[in-house]
Amino acid sequence: MTKIAFAFDVGNGYVKAKSNKREIIAPSSIAKKSSLGNSSLTGLLNDTSYDYSVFKTQLDDGEEYVWGKDIAKAVDPKDLIDTYTHNDRYNQKRFKLLCLFILSELANDYSEEELKDVIIVTGLPSQEIDSEEANNFKSFLKQTYVVTRNGEQKVINITDVRMVEQPIGTLLNTYMNEEGQILKDLLTQTITVVDFGAGTTILDTFKNMKRMPTKSRTYYEGINDLHREIATRLEIKHGIKNLSPSLVDQGFRRDDFTAIISARRKFPFDEIAKEVIIEFIDNTLSNIDSTLTNRDTIDSFVITGGGVNIVRDTFKEKFNEESVVFVEDSQKSNLLGFFKLADNLTK
Repeated sequence: MTKIAFAFDVGNGYVKAKSNKREIIAPSSIAKKSSLGNSSLTGLLNDTSYDYSVFKTQLDDGEEYVWGKDIAKAVDPKDLIDTYTHNDRYNQKRFKLLCLFILSELANDYSEEELKDVIIVTGLPSQEIDSEEANNFKSFLKQTYVVTRNGEQKVINITDVRMVEQPIGTLLNTYMNEEGQILKDLLTQTITVVDFGAGTTILDTFKNMKRMPTKSRTYYEGINDLHREIATRLEIKHGIKNLSPSLVDQGFRRDDFTAIISARRKFPFDEIAKEVIIEFIDNTLSNIDSTLTNRDTIDSFVITGGGVNIVRDTFKEKFNEESVVFVEDSQKSNLLGFFKLADNLTK
């Protein structure tokens, strides 16, 4: 029986997922189907203006949810069910539902016969690897699931789950070829990875491919916190009530630095963003320097994560090191490394 490789990175802001047939990037938020409104339900599956699907799982029988790339456009921000939390995240029902929706979306390209032997590789913040919570999450994933997507039911049998430190994905993507061979630099050098995620900023140092705990740490502050701070300052400046940080995120992604509430209510935040980014990087560098007390022992620094595009210039200027590599396609770099590992496990 042929094994199928799936990889995903369930970030606090965005999901990144991959099979050998497609890649997915979508918000880490779900919504109940009822949140779409009655006028949207009739033509839901025929409406191509937004990219999302309808799901139903054994985890919440009777309830239908929507999730996909355009979920934040299709649903009012107040109706989004966010999976972002540092409090027992992997045991939350909303997080587990999201994971099943990811699996169902990837499984859509395969027959049920092909889905009888699926391998998953995913990543967690480094300090959470081998924790009780992580092991429970692994046990949850390694099961057989029945998920209905857009009215079509499929059975997905997960036979193997590998969980690795999130930054390992970037290193595998950078230093491992398609045949699974590790390049010499990863085996011999001391490399520090800084991963700017939505909910965390991870500092991991690897020597001879082994993580060095005394030179590594997960900081539970990420780009979501930056979005929230900008939203809060916009509220104070303009007297706005309950401005969703997701509107700030969308302003960064459009590159217009504007929180758009409606066609007539738009609030530029470029100047506020500059201030908040500087404060965020100053705090991050203080954390890094307290953990990595001697940078001279590091051969190279690798910068990755979905938040790199936001903080890159400020971090580069203030970090002030020559041997710094900003990985290409930083939002997907961990995912691509996870998939290389998963694909090699199928051979």
